[in-house]
Amino acid sequence: MSSNTPSSDFFYKLPKSRQHIIALLVLFVVPFILFYATTLGGKELQRHDITQWRGAAESIIEYRAEFGEEPLWASNMFGGMPSFVISTLPQTVHLDYFSRFFRDIYPAFQYWVLLGGMYFFLTLMGFRSLTALFASLMYGLTSYFAVIIIAGHTSKFFALALIPWMFSGYWLIAKTKAKLWGLLIFTAAMALEVRAGHIQITYYFIYLLGFLWLYDGWLLLKEKSYKKFAIITGFLVLGGLMGAFGNAERMLSQQEYAKHSTRGGSAITNTDGLDSNYAFLWSQGISETLTIFMPNIYGGASPDYWGPKTSTSGPHYFGALSLLLLILALSRVREKQMYVFFGAGALGILFAWGENFAFFNQLAFDIIPLYNKFRAPETWLVLPAFAFSVVAAYALAWLLDRTDKTERSFKQVQSPVIITAVLFVGIFLHVNSFDFKKDGEVERIASQIAQQNRVNPQNPQVIQQANNFVNTRLVPGREEKAKSDLLRFGIILVIGGGVVYLLYTSRIATGLAGLILVTTIGGDMILVGQRYMPETSLVNSNVGAEETILSKKRDLDQFLIDNTDSGEGYPYRVLPLLDNAFSNSEPSYYYPSLGGYSAAKLSLAQDVFMVNENPLFSGSQGINLDLLRVLNTKYITYTPGLNLAGLTPVFQSNSGVVYEVSNVLPKAFFADSTVTANSPNEAYELIYSGRTDFSKMAIVEGFDAETYMDSTSTVEVLTYNYGAEMSFNLKRSEPGFLVISEIFYDDGWVALLNGEEVQIHKTNYLLRGIQIPAGEHTLELDFRPRSFYGGVMLSRISLGFQLGLLLLIGFLKFRKKPEEGEE
Repeated sequence: MSSNTPSSDFFYKLPKSRQHIIALLVLFVVPFILFYATTLGGKELQRHDITQWRGAAESIIEYRAEFGEEPLWASNMFGGMPSFVISTLPQTVHLDYFSRFFRDIYPAFQYWVLLGGMYFFLTLMGFRSLTALFASLMYGLTSYFAVIIIAGHTSKFFALALIPWMFSGYWLIAKTKAKLWGLLIFTAAMALEVRAGHIQITYYFIYLLGFLWLYDGWLLLKEKSYKKFAIITGFLVLGGLMGAFGNAERMLSQQEYAKHSTRGGSAITNTDGLDSNYAFLWSQGISETLTIFMPNIYGGASPDYWGPKTSTSGPHYFGALSLLLLILALSRVREKQMYVFFGAGALGILFAWGENFAFFNQLAFDIIPLYNKFRAPETWLVLPAFAFSVVAAYALAWLLDRTDKTERSFKQVQSPVIITAVLFVGIFLHVNSFDFKKDGEVERIASQIAQQNRVNPQNPQVIQQANNFVNTRLVPGREEKAKSDLLRFGIILVIGGGVVYLLYTSRIATGLAGLILVTTIGGDMILVGQRYMPETSLVNSNVGAEETILSKKRDLDQFLIDNTDSGEGYPYRVLPLLDNAFSNSEPSYYYPSLGGYSAAKLSLAQDVFMVNENPLFSGSQGINLDLLRVLNTKYITYTPGLNLAGLTPVFQSNSGVVYEVSNVLPKAFFADSTVTANSPNEAYELIYSGRTDFSKMAIVEGFDAETYMDSTSTVEVLTYNYGAEMSFNLKRSEPGFLVISEIFYDDGWVALLNGEEVQIHKTNYLLRGIQIPAGEHTLELDFRPRSFYGGVMLSRISLGFQLGLLLLIGFLKFRKKPEEGEE
């Protein structure tokens, strides 16, 4: 890469500082253009996932307001779950604290972090201002970022925004003498990265970091620079550990939680990770990968999307110019390090194909550590978005860093331009071979038509009607979108090829060529990004997630608010079948829901409520009311006509019906008898059978409980603080086994009987049980996981390390200045 500047070029005649200022001003302004409505237009994003989060977090927020501390347990979803999966306020202040001052212009601040970090990283690599600006826009404006911002994936976006800073720290450590600065930046970036709370993103980019370390290490070991390699490796390990400690309060708790969640597998299926069929949902189609050059080739976003995934909110678009630059880089650039970035990006694409490249990805799923903890393989495309942006920078540097001393000739770039043109023709022919029909689409529509008309879906007339609907109502719009983007793709490639031709025939200056390419990539990607930001996602700035939920409040919600109080110190639960119970957490805002939404719910809840042929929806009536009773579930919401013995309609309106479950069991009660289950599968079979009367018998795993019928026994709830702490007065004349209608979670829950710790037993597969001796007792249950409090201490150590390192750098800088003056 040449550092010389073309003498006749107007832009590069500017001082470097001014070039950087201009580039940074562009990057500063870009978020205001892309998200004008939320930055300057007085609007706010109505993000679906944030609304879901707000419903899930209600019991946590109420606890904070009442007790002034973190509850660590949330009671209003799935019968209870740790709150650090949903929302836990940081107990240690780090740099992310200052982001709160920019909430009113979200996502501008996060974009400044991303774009500024990318520009800094690229300039550290030696790229000049226009090249760094181009690649920063290519990565920062990939359409997937707009998609996840609109969806409310705030933590994912911030995690992606911090990636360039993490690599900047690595570069300073591995490539420069400013190793202490590199260690500080790497540590701070890693701390913020893990505090962003999206470990899946961090995991993806560790691959690229590892490849760079291996490559640089190989070079150093070849030179026998063992000491330098050891220092670099030591700094990376130290920075990684100290950075990870920055979020230890959540990370350790979540790591502990992982083995209990769906990410940790299920005792029923004897797995230790996600089921591969579930994990490979939302796999990127192989042909669909062309959307990185043409976003609407498969319809863009649902409902127009017709690709292999179930649905999508938008593609991963890298810019039409990226094809030309990738071809140019691979055919002309000889920087070996570039191939590290390209190789990692290519691997990311293979991983993104998921089930569509089944042999490779199933092998990875089975043998690569932690690979089976994450779902939605298409998310892997964030790695090539970053890596290919760097590859594009290498290509653009090769184009623009030709000095006047270097003879220019179009022959130097002729081959890449021709290859790009040939690839475009191949893509053109491929797109024109599409039938623009989603697999199985005709059959599904035929089934719907048949159901409405009560005929056989194989009826030739039904199939013909379904075909006509697809061909006349769906295909034309899809075809128009694809061919419009194909034309657009061709035009942008012509612009790019034209700039290359004019530059290499000396008809335009280097700076002008760079500015045209920067303007093209910026305009192209801003316009595409705006496609996936519908007007419906914008609300007035005073309409937040809570206001959105309250605006949907119905009369039946108010009825449940008024009637879920048991009168004994705790609320009953509700099964909101009317509202997609197990994929919607909004009802949890109003009352404790047996349902909810979490991408990493407890596997016990998944096994009982959501797997195929689960215990909750088993039995002759289609729903296991005995299981609802022991889960303390008093009400079900549904449509009219649910006529089941044991259910009584108690409220009806246009929005739906509330049914009351008879003979609901209290929060805690003594079982008349117990049965010992020797394995989780045995316990699961017993609750699945539908023949267990939970009011009389408790199924206890791995423990021979002692209990007797005792008509004089009593259970009084003394406290129930949103499920995070609870206490009971108990009275028995004989030993007994107490069943508590709260989800079993054995890492952190402590039971004290008269001040002495006693064991909590897994009961009825997903609940808690405790052996109680005869007599009068006070029982207290409190959730205080050691992992969380140990993590708080480590987080403070991380902060202290970063501050100490900053002071050390300042001290060394201060001490060095007098010495230089003396010389």
